[in-house]
Amino acid sequence: MTKLGKKLSLVLAGMLVIVPAFSQSEEDLTKSMKMVGKTMGELRKANEAKDEAALKAGGATLVEQFTIAGKFFASHKMTDAVEMNNKTLAAAKALADGSGTMMGVGSTCKGCHDVYREKTETGYKLKMTH
Repeated sequence: MTKLGKKLSLVLAGMLVIVPAFSQSEEDLTKSMKMVGKTMGELRKANEAKDEAALKAGGATLVEQFTIAGKFFASHKMTDAVEMNNKTLAAAKALADGSGTMMGVGSTCKGCHDVYREKTETGYKLKMTH
């Protein structure tokens, strides 16, 4: 194989690794949002206890989860959800670095839920369009 062929193979192999990371399923988003819900509950307790370390750790978890959500929204061209998610992600980063508050993160959730979350008999489901 030529040098160019080897380089092209590496680039194509890299693309195969990258593409799945940006095409999450609705199931991935649901798992992520469940983790967010669990983390928000833990953050409420940490906030009441004024536990700075737990608040930062929870913020870091939220950064991970809202990064996953942002990729989902972007891959489905849900631009207003991407914008709302970016605000939430920024608030989570501030919480993780100790410069933000739990309320800063929680205040951004409702807007997206009002548009994209629908109550069902068994819980919630994602509304892809509004």
